[in-house]
Amino acid sequence: MSPLTTSRVAAADTAAPAAFRAVQILEFLGSRCEPTTITEVAGALGLAKSSVSNLITTLEAAGMVRRLSRGWSLGYKVLELGQSMLASTSLASEFARATRVLPTLSNETALLAVLDGMEVVYLARHDGTQPIRLASDIGKRMPASVTALGKSMLAALSEAELDARLDGLHTLPRPTKRAFRTVTELRRDLDAIRQRGYAIDDEQNTIGVTCFAVAMTGVPQPTAVSTTLLTQRVRPENQSRLVDDLQTLARELATYAIG
Repeated sequence: MSPLTTSRVAAADTAAPAAFRAVQILEFLGSRCEPTTITEVAGALGLAKSSVSNLITTLEAAGMVRRLSRGWSLGYKVLELGQSMLASTSLASEFARATRVLPTLSNETALLAVLDGMEVVYLARHDGTQPIRLASDIGKRMPASVTALGKSMLAALSEAELDARLDGLHTLPRPTKRAFRTVTELRRDLDAIRQRGYAIDDEQNTIGVTCFAVAMTGVPQPTAVSTTLLTQRVRPENQSRLVDDLQTLARELATYAIG
């Protein structure tokens, strides 16, 4: 489970603490795979049960949460808002169009994502003839340090921007034994990515799965494209073709985004 975005900020530091706590509740419910009770929400967020009950009742009236037999879950209004946001993101539509016509990448799983802090947020996905089911649903977050997408975007940051994100980061997530143990190791890989021109996730996130990614340049928000395939299918020749397609896609999308 990814850390809640709001966990970095205290409610008391905001202009509207109640609204902030409501967002905390929505994020927590969104991180759960099953209905959650008010007691569980209150315990996880360190809030009074009465406060959580009042906020959830208000969120229910707005359609943001729904009551199920075993607890509470996100409401369909959240889905509507998310889809409206994606529909307004023309870059996702252009990604879908451009990926379909690339000779090699069109056959593979391809992803479009942005960088938020030290997390990757997936914006769009293309499933080719060799789809792989991974935890890369649209809107989902993953640690940047264990994904090719995240590392490609971190490598594209200025030194000052990178330092701001890495300073104070003492531990890194390690979903597999191949993931980096230290920030020093991560920085070393980012240097290699800058030299190479693309990032590689060689089973750092999922054993048996390899990813390649290229960051877009000249865009205001760190954005990148990637492809995912089973490690056993990776060969020098198809790696080269996939990277070529990713670089083409990144250039086209950057040109489109800049206008």
